[in-house]
Amino acid sequence: MNKHLVFTFLCLCLLANSVSAQKNRSKKIFHFEAKSARFNGDGVGGETYFFKPAFEIGFGLKYPLTSRVSFNPELTLAQKGFHGKTNYSDSTYTERNLSLNYLDISPNFEIKLGSVSEYANGFSVWGGPYMGIGLWDNATYDIRIANPLKPGTYVLTSTEGESFSRDIRRLDMGFKVGIGIVSQNFVSVGLTYQAGLMNIATNSKSLYNQSLGFYMRVFFDDVL
Repeated sequence: MNKHLVFTFLCLCLLANSVSAQKNRSKKIFHFEAKSARFNGDGVGGETYFFKPAFEIGFGLKYPLTSRVSFNPELTLAQKGFHGKTNYSDSTYTERNLSLNYLDISPNFEIKLGSVSEYANGFSVWGGPYMGIGLWDNATYDIRIANPLKPGTYVLTSTEGESFSRDIRRLDMGFKVGIGIVSQNFVSVGLTYQAGLMNIATNSKSLYNQSLGFYMRVFFDDVL
């Protein structure tokens, strides 16, 4: 009888440890984001903003610290930039479209709200600082002016080039936050906001990266 009790107790302990390990083990993160990017600062004074589509994709690790809090460092390839237009008259303008690509390092923390069960749905809030390193970019400028040789007509000039190290600094720093719904601790979707705190302009006027978008994160365990 005692042997059966000891055996049953050991089985329960092993089962509890297995469940605890399953619940608290680290996971891999796949992160995807679709967003609208823009600049903020006095370097865009007087410009009309256009929708600037951008995307972000990356991977990370989820390290549980408690049943609700986890440390989620991520490495992402993040698109940023700006699309705006300055109108000088009804027919003359300057339009610029900058596409910047960064490698972002983000030591995020996440807090889960609601049930802490592995298979329950709930809400999560995550965020933290980030540091971005500029990899490559592309900038286009369309300038439409009056034709001095033929009154009543206009000349459109388009130029294309690079902005990193000339107009835009390669180093970017700021913070990023997200809030969303977590389904069974496997998929998370929601809204994200990113704001740069470092002036990335090389001239006297300031520019700061900014974006608002939708994200999806998938959490993989060691089985996959």
